[in-house]
Amino acid sequence: MTITTSRRGREQASSPSGITWTAIQSGLWVGKSDGEFAGMIEARWGEGFAATTRLGKQLGTYPTVEQAEASFTA
Repeated sequence: MTITTSRRGREQASSPSGITWTAIQSGLWVGKSDGEFAGMIEARWGEGFAATTRLGKQLGTYPTVEQAEASFTA
């Protein structure tokens, strides 16, 4: 994963799936692929990181944000 800073000063990360993740607030990342909304990852303190697709399908809760990101390629 490569972390960069966007023009708005928010962190962005590209994952192997081609999705670019942007932290829009503490504990919430929004993913885009080819400019379209791809899904989101939400930190659930004490539980892990919940991944949800653009259609609202729950992919699961993962121990790390990297594992949640990887769930979009599985």
